[in-house]
Amino acid sequence: MSERINNLFTRIYRRYDLMNHIFSLGTDKLWRRHVEIQALSDPGCTDIIDIGAGTGDLSIGIALRAMKKDRKIRIEAVDMNEEMMSLGRNKAAAKKISSIRFARGDALNLQYVEDSFDTMVSSFVLRNLDDFNRFAGEAKRIIKPGGRIILLDMAVPDGPSKHLFIFYFKIMRLIGRLVDKEAYDWLTSSVAAYDKHNAASILEKNGFNDVRISTVFPGVAFIINGVRQ
Repeated sequence: MSERINNLFTRIYRRYDLMNHIFSLGTDKLWRRHVEIQALSDPGCTDIIDIGAGTGDLSIGIALRAMKKDRKIRIEAVDMNEEMMSLGRNKAAAKKISSIRFARGDALNLQYVEDSFDTMVSSFVLRNLDDFNRFAGEAKRIIKPGGRIILLDMAVPDGPSKHLFIFYFKIMRLIGRLVDKEAYDWLTSSVAAYDKHNAASILEKNGFNDVRISTVFPGVAFIINGVRQ
């Protein structure tokens, strides 16, 4: 993540959750729910890392789902931005969650030994990565053989519906300028420019099998799944 983007998050961290809800028309919770369910679908998964965890919504969702099943897991919630993580720590503490450890870290240079985690998850971080190839290499290094990667983000949909979403992005940019012009300009432009198919291809080249992209309603969100060789 560039220093400019990190500074942007520092400026908007108190409004970040609200921005996600507005931009997704409230469906971001549904999108993360897909990742939560997939992350816990393997009964042998106990060690999870959440990359770009931000304010902690995805980690907290996974932890709460595991608690309901009386399942013991450990989650490392990693982010570059300390201000966003401070909100995450407070939210986790309010829900009496003890299975999450928030840690400052760089997705391109993770401070973990090889084969540390069963599963890697992320939500809305791919567009912030300066070098996705390097990230994919780090992911392979710290995920155990046979472990999974589950990455949620947004991009312009494939097919005819993309024209509708491009129009929608323009409307969101105009509305977003009332909240934070630079932040919403960055958000809409990064979504419009992101190539999810290239990201999937890079994962394959870096040692992930069964890589697939699934679209999440209403089409702007997607999840990339893969299995570490």
